[in-house]
Amino acid sequence: MDVESFMLENEFEDYCRERFDRINIACDFLGIINDEDYVSFKMRNYTNLEIDFLNSIDKTIH
Repeated sequence: MDVESFMLENEFEDYCRERFDRINIACDFLGIINDEDYVSFKMRNYTNLEIDFLNSIDKTIH
């Protein structure tokens, strides 16, 4: 794996973690118990997270 791919993978991991944390904050605020862990969240939403992440990269480049 080259350096650029490694950095992109780390950025994606950070992006996924941030999305998971935001969902948990919203659930706490609404009084909803979210018993899903991070790994399950990432596996269940991987495709959508990847698409959103790539779109966010495109927006920062343009």
